[in-house]
This record gives sequence, structure tokens and C-alpha cells, in this order.
Amino acid sequence: MNTTVLLIAAFLPLPFVIFMILRSGSFGKGSLGALLKLFFLGLAAAVPAFLMEAGILLLIDLFLNMFGSEAAGGNPALIGAILRALIAVALVEEGWKHFVLRRTTWSQMTMETIADGIAASAVVGAGFSAVMYGAWQALYVLVPADMGALRDGMPDWLRAGAVGSFLFALLYIFSHFGFSGFMGAIYGLAKHSEQKEHNKRAGFMLIMSCLLPVLAHGACAALIVYGVAMEKVLWFAVGLAAQTLLAVWMAAELSRASDAAGVDDQFGHAAEPVDFGDSEEFAAFAESGGTADNEEKPQYAYAEGQDRDEAAPEEENPQEENPQEAEKQEEAEKPEE
Repeated sequence: MNTTVLLIAAFLPLPFVIFMILRSGSFGKGSLGALLKLFFLGLAAAVPAFLMEAGILLLIDLFLNMFGSEAAGGNPALIGAILRALIAVALVEEGWKHFVLRRTTWSQMTMETIADGIAASAVVGAGFSAVMYGAWQALYVLVPADMGALRDGMPDWLRAGAVGSFLFALLYIFSHFGFSGFMGAIYGLAKHSEQKEHNKRAGFMLIMSCLLPVLAHGACAALIVYGVAMEKVLWFAVGLAAQTLLAVWMAAELSRASDAAGVDDQFGHAAEPVDFGDSEEFAAFAESGGTADNEEKPQYAYAEGQDRDEAAPEEENPQEENPQEAEKQEEAEKPEE
């Protein structure tokens, strides 16, 4: 398929991803500068990650070609898919994203909810995935077709056919949003534990925030790589579907955060908090003694600083007088003998 069409399809979800992150309101406690810093650091981290990934893919391809089926246990396609997906792709890409997130936010940013971690990590993943896809497509175009050894060492999705390549391009950045969001959700828990001074829990969750996304990314990528290598559409489709479901889950978490933050759905602006103590409605309500305008007000008032229980109502019905007060009044009215 035409490379221009693939690039357009790949970058099409990027504005939607950025809009979801901004709409969540998670950066309302920070600044636009923090968002831009994370985004451009994600762009920069993709360069060494791309070089490292390309080198590891070439080494894995060289290893499998030299030792063949004996080294792969009789199934070189499956072992090759696992090595390529887990080590060359998932470990390198998620490792670099986690490195940027850890160095940039652990000591510099306060996270109060899981959505804060999802938003911060997703910003890094958005810039990272944009550069990675563009770099691989550019390299695939620049390398001549007769240099089969170099092309075989590139990611298998570049040879997925017209329909497969288009679908993969369309979901590439969105899938990285899912993996990054998954990382950020666990990272947010780690950061929250660190803020509460639960250091052991924070350390464990910090390790899991890198390990679990690597495993999730590796599993999805292995299904896609194996499906392309063996020309099995089912495995390819299952891999795409799995990473898409993860991305949809993370998008739902951000949407839930935006609803909780009181974001206006039409304009995307956060609703300003209302100080009821300074509002005219609250003042009128207080002056009315806690009753609505259409309700009958009580026939007694409270002195300044006097509690409700201490205030003596101005009784009009003599039958409802206090018995002790009635006795005192009777004694006072008796004629002196």
C-alpha cells in the first residue's frame, strides 16, 4: 500500500488521543508546560529506542538463520515471534517510555488519582509511537527491495499486506495509548503509595508498572508477528483486537476522570467550584432559618451565638408551656396568707 496513505492513517488518531488526555482534566493540577515536556521527551526517547530495536531485531534474525529449527525447538516461527515481540519490541519500547516517565514525574509531579498516571504516561506514549511508526516506514522505503537480509530484520507488520498494514497503521498510536495508559495506571498507584510513605508498596508497584505493560505488549505483538509470519489472519486479528480493547479500557478510565472533574462536554472547560458560603442563595437560605421561601417561617429567632437547643421559643399557646415555669407562675400568683 502507498506509504503516504499509511502515514495518514497512522497519525489520524493522534489528535483524538491528545484531546482525551486534555479533556480528562488531569493536567489541571499541573501546567501545559509539563504536558509539552512529557510529549517532546517521548519524541526524543523514540530515537535511541528505534536504533536499539533495529539492532536487536537484526541479531535475532541472524541467530535464527544460523541455528535454524534446532535452536528454535522445531518451531522457528513461534520462537522467532516471541523473541521479536517480547525482547525487541515490548521490552525496548515500554522500557524507554517507563524511563522517561520515571525520570520526569516521580519527584516533580503529584498524582492524586489513577487518571493522573494514565494521562502522564499516555502523553509520553503519544509522542513516542508517532516517531517510531514514521521511522520504521521511512527505513522500509529507503532500504532497496533486493536487500532482503535487512528487510527481514525489520518488524513483520511492514509486510502484512495492504489490508493488514492499513489496519495496523490505523491502530498503532491508539494501541500505544493503551499500553502506556496501562503503565500509567499502575505507576499512578506506585506514586500515590510513595506520597503516603508506603515505600515497600511503592517499590513493588513501580516494578509492576514496567513489567506488566511489557508482558501485555509482548503478548499482543507476538500474536501479530506470528500471524504475519505464518499467514494466519486469525492470529493477526486477535492480536489487534486485544491491544485495541486495552486502549478502549484506558480511554474509558480517562473519560470517567473527566466526568468526575466536572468537565463541560460541549466546550471541554472545567466547571469552576462554587463557594456556597459567599453565594446569595446560601445567604438567603441562612437568613430564612433553613426554610425555603414558600415555607412558613418559625415564630422564634435565635440570638447571636445561641444554639438551636438553647433557644427558647416564643410560645403563644398557654397549654404548651413548660410545666416547671407554670408551677412557678402559680406560686407567684397565690395570695400571701
